[in-house]
Amino acid sequence: MKKHIQLLFVFLLSIIFATQAQDSTDTRKPVFAANISHQSYVHFLGRSDSLSSNATLPIISYQLKNGLYAQGAAIFIANSATPFQYTGSSVEMGYRFPQSDKFSGNIFVSRFLYKDESVLVQSALKYQTGINTSFQNKIINVNLGADLKFSNKTDVGATVGIDHLFIIKLAEGKPRAFAINPTLTAYGGTQRFTETYQQKQSPTVGGIPVGPPQTTTQTKNVNTFSILAYEYTMPLVLVVGKFNAVLSPSYVMPQNILAANGEYGRNRFYVTASVGVRF
Repeated sequence: MKKHIQLLFVFLLSIIFATQAQDSTDTRKPVFAANISHQSYVHFLGRSDSLSSNATLPIISYQLKNGLYAQGAAIFIANSATPFQYTGSSVEMGYRFPQSDKFSGNIFVSRFLYKDESVLVQSALKYQTGINTSFQNKIINVNLGADLKFSNKTDVGATVGIDHLFIIKLAEGKPRAFAINPTLTAYGGTQRFTETYQQKQSPTVGGIPVGPPQTTTQTKNVNTFSILAYEYTMPLVLVVGKFNAVLSPSYVMPQNILAANGEYGRNRFYVTASVGVRF
C-alpha cells in the first residue's frame, strides 16, 4: 500500500513564498505573485516513480491585507516515457500570521486534482490541512509543522527543521538582496501496511495441548508513525525590486521505505529553480 504523506510541490511552494513574504506580511499590503518553477526530480519524501520524472509548475497567488491568501498551481511532468504534459493542479487557501523578527507561520487547506493516469506517487492525495511555524533568533531558526492528509485514509504528518538565513544587501535603501538559507529537515508520518507471519500452535482441549504443533499463517494491519525522510536544502535567493529568482540544490534521504508494498526511492540530489514577480 502506498502512503501519501505530502506532495512535493507543497514544499516547493513554501520555499518560494517564504522568500516573498518577508515584507508583505510585515506591512500587510495586498500582494499578487506569479512564479514558474522547475524541479529536476519529482519525489514524495524520497519516494518516486521509476521513471525519475521532472516537473514544471506555474504558480499564482494573492494575499489580502489581513493575511488571508489563496494560491493555485498547475503541474506538468516529463520523463523518458512521457513528453511534457499536464498531470494535475492544486488550490490552497490559508492565513499567514503577522510576521515579526521572532515568529512566522501559516495555516492552510489544500485541494489536489490529478488526472486518473497520473504517474506521480502522491496522486491519490485529495486534501491536506496543516500548520507551519518558524521560531527565529540570531543563531538558528527552528521550524515545526503538522498536517493531515486525506486520500482513501487519513494520515498524520509532522516536520522538524533548522535553518539559518544569511542576507547580503546589494543596495542600501532598495529592495535588492541576495540570501542563502541552508536548511535541514526531518519528515515524519503515519505508515499503513499489512504484516504476514507464521505461527506454530498446538491444538488444545480445555486449555491442554493435544497433538503435534500446527503452523498457521497470520495477517495483521499495522499503523505506525515513522521517520520518512531527511532532507538538506540550500536555497539561493535573489530579490531585485518586484523580481525574484531561486536556485535550490537539495539532497533527500528517504527512510523506512516499504519496498514490499511497491514503494521505490533512494538517496538523491536534485535542483529546484524558479523565477517570479510580485506586486
